[in-house]
Amino acid sequence: MALALILLSALAACTAGGGHPKSAAASAVVEVAPVPAWKAVATDVDLARIGALPGVWTHAIAGLKKGARATLATEGALLDPAAAKDLPALPPGPYRCRLLRFDARGGLIGFKPDFCVVTGDAKGIALTKQTGSNLPGGWLHPDGDHRLIFLGAQRAAAADTPPAYGTDAAADLAGVIERVDAFRWRLTLARAGKGALLDVYELVPVTPEVPGATRAVPAPTPVAAKG
Repeated sequence: MALALILLSALAACTAGGGHPKSAAASAVVEVAPVPAWKAVATDVDLARIGALPGVWTHAIAGLKKGARATLATEGALLDPAAAKDLPALPPGPYRCRLLRFDARGGLIGFKPDFCVVTGDAKGIALTKQTGSNLPGGWLHPDGDHRLIFLGAQRAAAADTPPAYGTDAAADLAGVIERVDAFRWRLTLARAGKGALLDVYELVPVTPEVPGATRAVPAPTPVAAKG
């Protein structure tokens, strides 16, 4: 009788516990981060270039000569690869866009500011450079909390509409937009011009005009349809 009672107690314990302990692996939930939409738009070449940007930054800064390092220091967060802050979205409106170029000889060249404009419609947000000899224009794509991805093309002239991204590899441009300070952004292009190592544009909103002022910002140039 005692043996029977022991067996019945053991059976009851197994039944109350579900018979078998649950596997930790079976109850784990694996979360897969969604793939950003821009990766379906970018070419394989530009995907690789954007992925390589951290290494390009390191190489460009490490190769600077003494005089260029002094310039680097004066620019502060603008040329600090780790300076990206949250809320990277660019408000629509006119901007001063100033190019800083890391050349292949260890120099850091700053150019005079030109004008850019950020516009928005149902298709998205676009950035277009209005003046100067280099005239990139393209669409801005969300990519996490600290950056936007720029996918566009180089225009041949100020009056031209840039070709749709992905239709002309020679004109295609890709880059990363980050906010580095209050009212200060940068666009780092994944392919620099004129054989340079890195092209970085400082983007600063233009102060609204005082009533009665005569200086005007150039009218926006339309960007191409999304490629």
